Amino acid sequence: MVALTFKSKAAWAVLAVAAAVIVWTLLYEPQVRSEEDAFQASVLGNVLQGDPDNRFKAVSEVREFVFPQDHGPHAEFQTEWWYFTGYLADADGADYGYQFTVFRRAVAWGNPRLDSNWATNQVYLAHVGITDVQSGEYLVDEMYSRGALGLAGAQAQPFSVHVEDWSVIGSQSECRGCLDLDIRVDSDNFSFDLQLVSAKGAVYHGNKGVSRKGDSTDSASYYYSLTRLQTAGTVTIYGKPREVAGTSWMDHEWFSSALDESQSGWDWFSLHLDDGRELMFFQVRNHDQSKRSYKYGIVIDENGDVVQLNPQEITFRVTGTWTSPATQSSYPVNWIIEVPQHHLRLQIEATVDAQERNESFRYWEGLVRISATQRTKTISGYGYLEM
Repeated sequence: MVALTFKSKAAWAVLAVAAAVIVWTLLYEPQVRSEEDAFQASVLGNVLQGDPDNRFKAVSEVREFVFPQDHGPHAEFQTEWWYFTGYLADADGADYGYQFTVFRRAVAWGNPRLDSNWATNQVYLAHVGITDVQSGEYLVDEMYSRGALGLAGAQAQPFSVHVEDWSVIGSQSECRGCLDLDIRVDSDNFSFDLQLVSAKGAVYHGNKGVSRKGDSTDSASYYYSLTRLQTAGTVTIYGKPREVAGTSWMDHEWFSSALDESQSGWDWFSLHLDDGRELMFFQVRNHDQSKRSYKYGIVIDENGDVVQLNPQEITFRVTGTWTSPATQSSYPVNWIIEVPQHHLRLQIEATVDAQERNESFRYWEGLVRISATQRTKTISGYGYLEM
């Protein structure tokens, strides 16, 4: 397995660097070349080291999540994302996966120096993708814009997140933190219009929503998920619409710090089992592969009750890899995850090996198929893997 430095949930690292020039030229008064270089260098420093001046708020303590407010943006933190993935099928039994992610990144502290409606220190990036399992095609697109003049932004009530005309809008439903949502994306070769209805309440990861990514006190985020959203709508690929139905997953996460310098990236799984349970696992890898990864696992039962797993009881094993012809990067696309304390063994395989994104930055994000056993019981399902 090749350790990749960047993945989509840490995509802000490259986003901030790529956006620095745009933000500088569009939102700030022209400066001499040396100051422009200094500005970009300072942004890069913040990305790689978190926020060294401690200007943005840190994830330092357990807090109470309050909805609908916490569905919206948290500008006092430097980085945030809203993340949607799901498995869909049409009436003919054809399978599809979709991804829609919006990242918010504050590229500078404080207010812009220009007193203008154009000015902002917020940059938004959206990533969208469709996996067509039958054809083996993986179609992706991206869009970024400034958080000004309605070009991009997020709000809590009524809930909405958008980058130009790619959007998620929704309303609060009855269960804890639940949302009913409409996702609309229109790209050159594909589009989707999906309606999502919450079936379970919000799940708080880690210690009441403080999700640790390592042993350092700075390696943490505020993190909750809506793990089962019943989904229906239309997927259009190359002009051909398909009516689809399936199940989606939503993540919302915000923080101001980066991973530890010793950490290189992570492998993340969100899994829907056909018996009504959901599971999430991740391991944060180290540059020194002889050191243990930081592991996390959780099971949400049919009623929405949460069981935190003992990380020492979780084992990850790679059973197959795929090498990208375009980038020569090698990705572990087949896995076995075992949780002996629950007598659970999960065999996870990519539905399509070639689900590598290679736009502003490179990572693997795709639909996976699950074959699980628990004692004598056999369970199937689908989910998403991100590396």
